[in-house]
Amino acid sequence: MSEFTAHDDARRSRILEAALEEFASKGYRKASTNTIVREAKVSKGLLFHYFISKKELFIYLVKSAIDSVLKDIVESVNFADRDVLNRMHKAAVVKINSTLTHTSFTRLLEGVQNVEDESITKQLHAYNLEAYEKGYTKLFSNIDYYLFKDILNVDRCLNVVRWTINHLEQDWREQQNDPTKKESYDEFMMFLDHYLGLFRDAFYR
Repeated sequence: MSEFTAHDDARRSRILEAALEEFASKGYRKASTNTIVREAKVSKGLLFHYFISKKELFIYLVKSAIDSVLKDIVESVNFADRDVLNRMHKAAVVKINSTLTHTSFTRLLEGVQNVEDESITKQLHAYNLEAYEKGYTKLFSNIDYYLFKDILNVDRCLNVVRWTINHLEQDWREQQNDPTKKESYDEFMMFLDHYLGLFRDAFYR
């Protein structure tokens, strides 16, 4: 399924689709704007009408990929459930499923670490941190604090949960030769359920 079919401008959508595939398959440095315009069936002038440079186009696509993952999470988590561990479980599952579903976005994001332009990596790192801070703020809002033991600092508990799940996800991704495949998904879920069970025993009444 196209990632940009909902866009009002069909030519711009074709550019984005072609650019996504080009950057995802070749990386930022080797990606060619000539290939992008050829695949999108537009002129190079039109490409640079929408995006003033290859760098701007790449940054736009990576931000779109980050936003897509967070949108999946926010739309899938049941915020009526005030048990924060249930929310974190669902968010982690949705994030992995998004990795497996939006394969071009996944390959694009994996390639960011190989970009040698520091101005790009700094900007995208800052955007990623800001976006996920907003996501966690949403996940941690209006939770049931009464579930936690009285002696505990809930904010510190939430940080432990967050750090643990982030590291589980990071380790899972690093172990994948191809992060768009599902081979170790069941193993990730086993570890996720194990740690969330530990947190329930340690933190909840």
